[in-house]
Amino acid sequence: MRSIHVSREINAPLSAVWDVLADFPNIARWNNGVKESYSTGDAIGGVGATRHCDLAPAGTLEETIREWQPETRLVISIDSVTKLPIKKALVTFELVGDSGDWPTTIQVTYAYDPRFGPVGNLIGGMIDRQLTKGFTGFLADLDAATGNI
Repeated sequence: MRSIHVSREINAPLSAVWDVLADFPNIARWNNGVKESYSTGDAIGGVGATRHCDLAPAGTLEETIREWQPETRLVISIDSVTKLPIKKALVTFELVGDSGDWPTTIQVTYAYDPRFGPVGNLIGGMIDRQLTKGFTGFLADLDAATGNI
């Protein structure tokens, strides 16, 4: 597996950052990289909740929450991917801060298996750069969603 890591300090309390992330089915409301999102099961949060995302400009994801530690840690598996050079992935969000204090630091680790076997590994650096750019934008969108940009 390959991985990238990005982080950002968000000038909002931990609870506000968590509230945005925890609204699992509705990521399209604030993430510019997602055109549409919705729950694909009965649960809308917590371990086992699933969602579908239509990405901008193209592609889809089917995702499942694997770990749910309120205001601390969220781990999402990407179980199915279309139109991207990725077979599967695991996204870990770590939130660091005090519940009532600002700012909150959020750290994202995206571990993934590239498609295309050895060719996927050869172009891995390019994929890493695109993912880093995408998750940097994701964190900017998350910051904006907490009302702080």
